[in-house]
Amino acid sequence: MATPDEPATIHRIRVGETNCYLVRSAGGTILVDPGPPGSAPAIAAGAAAAGVAPGDVRLILVTHGHLDHYGAAGDAQAWCGASIAAHPLAPGLSRDRRNALPPAQTLRGSLVRWAYLLLAPLLPLRPLEVGVFLEDDEDLSAYGLKGRTVELPGHAPGSLGIVTARGDALVGDLLVNYAVPSQPLYLSDRDAWQASYERLRSLEPRRVYVGHGEPFAGQALARIYPGRYQFRWWVR
Repeated sequence: MATPDEPATIHRIRVGETNCYLVRSAGGTILVDPGPPGSAPAIAAGAAAAGVAPGDVRLILVTHGHLDHYGAAGDAQAWCGASIAAHPLAPGLSRDRRNALPPAQTLRGSLVRWAYLLLAPLLPLRPLEVGVFLEDDEDLSAYGLKGRTVELPGHAPGSLGIVTARGDALVGDLLVNYAVPSQPLYLSDRDAWQASYERLRSLEPRRVYVGHGEPFAGQALARIYPGRYQFRWWVR
């Protein structure tokens, strides 16, 4: 049993290419990014393996309004009963299929994006439904976590991360780390991304937890590679 003074522990649950996280502390657990549609069984199994009961989850936080991060939010809520939280911009972002993949930084990424935009009208779309809106520098102690939110736009408008009191940063898709820490392949706003990256560096996080790929030590923020390194098969 954790004591009130122990730092939060972070458990990763991988669902396809997306990382879901359980941020667990003595006051409760926050589920960050429940993942794409169909992820709820994996979340329940991962939570059980981590010793987290459904009733321990006090909040479901979606970092941004892309389907691979919020698609299972409704099912996760049915599993644990917690409220779904996101930035005020995230629900609107989720309702426009053109927002699902922002402009890419490579030709291959652009081809993937164009193919998606052509096929998207044929796919069922369940928009993000939010019960709690969070913005920058919000205290999360009401949900049992000693930590605060941090706005990190660039990959998507209204992107929201968490920085814990221990100095762990959960940053959604601000960065990816398949082989080396890099920019996301898809950027909605390059200048906003640069400002968010610089802000994250200024926070000097102990460890960085990304939406895709492996968590990494905060010191690695000193060198972030171009977005093309998101494609694992190019660098492995």
